[in-house]
Amino acid sequence: MRLLVSADTHLGSPIRSIALRNPDLGDRLKQVSRDTFVEIVDLAISEQVDAFVLAGDVFDNGYPDLKSRAFLITQLSRAAEAGVATVLIRGNHDALLDHNAHGGLGPNIHLLHKGAPTVEIGDAAFHGLSFDKAHVSKSFLPDYPVPVPGKRNIGLMHTSLDGAPGHDPYAPCAEQDLMGHGFDLWCLGHIHAPFERLDGSVLVVMPGIPQPRHFGERHGGTVTLVSMGDGVPEFERRAVGRLGFSECSLDLSACSDQQEVLRKLRDGLMTAQVPGRDVAMRLSTTSDRYGTELVAELASEVLDSIDGVFLDKVKSAPLLSQASAETDDLVRLMQVEFSEDGFRQAALQQLEELRLAMPSEITDEVAEERLDALLEEAIAEVSLTLHAGTSQ
Repeated sequence: MRLLVSADTHLGSPIRSIALRNPDLGDRLKQVSRDTFVEIVDLAISEQVDAFVLAGDVFDNGYPDLKSRAFLITQLSRAAEAGVATVLIRGNHDALLDHNAHGGLGPNIHLLHKGAPTVEIGDAAFHGLSFDKAHVSKSFLPDYPVPVPGKRNIGLMHTSLDGAPGHDPYAPCAEQDLMGHGFDLWCLGHIHAPFERLDGSVLVVMPGIPQPRHFGERHGGTVTLVSMGDGVPEFERRAVGRLGFSECSLDLSACSDQQEVLRKLRDGLMTAQVPGRDVAMRLSTTSDRYGTELVAELASEVLDSIDGVFLDKVKSAPLLSQASAETDDLVRLMQVEFSEDGFRQAALQQLEELRLAMPSEITDEVAEERLDALLEEAIAEVSLTLHAGTSQ
């Protein structure tokens, strides 16, 4: 049996905070999330897999979105007509979305949930439980069916496992408990960075987010092909994301005039191009002469002639030669504090409170997945301020 495993497609994600900074980039991100899903379905068909697995967070939220629903059904119907069955579960983002609100999903598309946790396809039994509310703090594993004798048993679960940086504990479950449940393969969702675990003949796959949405998700852009024969399951990651995120640091402190700044920007930004893939760029510049606003406008002019590269924002970095030892020691202490579990949990709680208080169009800027990126930005801003003080 061959499977294509994906999760966390987040169809309908608003991308509003990025769109406010760069409308062209916002529009491109919305389109590439769909283009990437089409590419994944194309891959499932071309590889002639037996099943296409979606391990939760198919949609970004639980609100009715007929446009995203129509898109999903159209794509999964393409797979079904090509002989590829789809097996899916709801995750924490789309927990409130009733996939049956407008009738059944159709033949060869199987939504697993508490009332129907198992479907058999060929010589495999797929087992899964869907979220019915946005947050579940206990493990789903005790409620999973026992393995079906004589079948390959495949589990779908949306879970934070033992916990991951930047993620609240959703349906937490220890990896070793998964391994010992008796299934041959676990297809997981929720953590957006991909990984695989193999223990004997049991494989656990977290395919990662197929199309990253912001700078906190620079490790996705993949799905996983799994082949199950008589021996140990084999797996292969495939790159599918249509747009990636990158950072570029340029030292402009030695530039004698704005023409030289322009040339430096052109040379640096040209290196960001990736054949067949768009790139969203954050530019960090070091200079005591040229302001951030001017550099941002010059960079935008440069990018008008560079296809496939979008400017998200420009930040100023301190001149390191001006840094004092005391300043660097303080920054290092901040980095240690930020890595503590207690600090991270408190920070995640504050992000949740902020999301509840903020306008909906910018809540993705403080999504839980962005915690590490936000902490990095905080350190950079503090370092910039302290270093600026030492130069006065």
